[in-house]
Amino acid sequence: MRQGKCDPAIAAVVVLLLCVGSPAVLPVDGAKGEEELTTQLINGFTATHAAGSAASFEPLLYATSAAFALGFLRVGPASLDLAVVHLPSSVPVWRATPANLGDWSRPATLAFDTSLVLTAHDGAVLWRTLNTAGDVVALLNSSNLVVQRYTRPLPAWQSFDHPSDTLVVDQNFTASSPPLISANRRFALRLGKTYMALHMEFDDGRTATPMYWKHTALEAQPENATAPPIYGRLDGLGFFGLYLESSGGGGSQRVDVLSFDTFALTLAGVFRRMTLDNDGNLRAYYCTSDAKAWTSDYKAIAERCELPTSCGAYGLCVPGNVQCQCLDSNGTSTSSPPCHAEETGDLCSNGPRQLEFDVVRRTRVSVAYKEELPLQTNTTADGCELACAGNCTCWGAVYNGASRYCYLIDFPVETLVYQADDRMVGYFKVRKSAATASSASARRGMSPGVTAATVVLSLVLVALAAAGAYWGYRMWEKRKRKRAGMEQELVPGPYKDLKSMASSNSSFKT
Repeated sequence: MRQGKCDPAIAAVVVLLLCVGSPAVLPVDGAKGEEELTTQLINGFTATHAAGSAASFEPLLYATSAAFALGFLRVGPASLDLAVVHLPSSVPVWRATPANLGDWSRPATLAFDTSLVLTAHDGAVLWRTLNTAGDVVALLNSSNLVVQRYTRPLPAWQSFDHPSDTLVVDQNFTASSPPLISANRRFALRLGKTYMALHMEFDDGRTATPMYWKHTALEAQPENATAPPIYGRLDGLGFFGLYLESSGGGGSQRVDVLSFDTFALTLAGVFRRMTLDNDGNLRAYYCTSDAKAWTSDYKAIAERCELPTSCGAYGLCVPGNVQCQCLDSNGTSTSSPPCHAEETGDLCSNGPRQLEFDVVRRTRVSVAYKEELPLQTNTTADGCELACAGNCTCWGAVYNGASRYCYLIDFPVETLVYQADDRMVGYFKVRKSAATASSASARRGMSPGVTAATVVLSLVLVALAAAGAYWGYRMWEKRKRKRAGMEQELVPGPYKDLKSMASSNSSFKT
């Protein structure tokens, strides 16, 4: 693998640094004359973010090509991160992505003293290069940020080993590398031993994240237990290659290629990147040296309805015109996401029962990535529903009446896909709010028949109580008048007693 060899660009930086004893600067012609740009940081460097700056990016360190810069980046409306940005397009190609972002409205400091450290206004460490002892920091023209020792050719630390959401040309991506995480932290790209896969990420601490796209290397040998795992690398010719490190130090063996639209075309002065975007799709882009916009020439998932969250939680994506409905709309209306709030976790409680949930049933529904879901075979629609209904970690199930396959959704329900087949049946759980669940707790577990019988019995009891109260009142009134010597007929007209009243008036029954 190439990650163990010295990059010629890094070697050139080492030679330069041995000849330069102070921070290097790059002369750049500008409208106001010649401007000097910092191209290296030495021990003792400190820079402070201007709190509340109107700029969205504050560059601190430049590549010698002036195409990239390291600096403070505003993320969203008010957060702060450290990033390497492609200056012509203002697109970040690497971010530090600490667990807790800084506050753009407050000062933050980047310092270098054998390691890079980003601290918040209160001195709390947001991010740092771990286990690093370097003499200088440089940003290579490849966009690789390196912490270097004067006396060693290999970097003590490099951003290529710690990708965020983007890979660039000649950056190795291995099974041991941190996964590519989308900027919204909803999706991840990971490598297995013989495949690459896209996963959904949920903020609930689950270790097994659901997979929604998988590509297996064509020439990999999964049955060979001694074979090394694959690794990937973006190539400047316009493809993403999957490789095996050959045994005996004979170099790498390419076992598969994901070719782009511009594969093998001669595009001079092009910079390429592959990014996991916020919609969950993995795309490749290229940008010419004189352009500010990126052109996409590859996407892993071709159709929008095949993306896991294209219509939001409990959404239904209709292919063709990519129309979004809600699963509980029964096709009577369209809607824009969200249909329901995004969920995390499961429906398990501390007791023997599941947490309260409503049920949505829908026909003509499927899952775009059902091949990656847990599967039960040779079952029925009722059996499929029961397999999920009694399982607190299951959020839904899709049954295919043609194949008799049952696909279980063991994660919060996201976008489903419309399929014009009445044999496709879906069962989905929707968590009840705390107030709704409390009011419904007494009715939990009742079938429709039991519920109806309970209602009828309640009405009968109410009627009997009312009748008893009425006749009790009449008897009390009669006794009262008798004691006062004022007894008279309670029923007016010719009726002398209740028996004659009942026989004369067919509408009155005793």
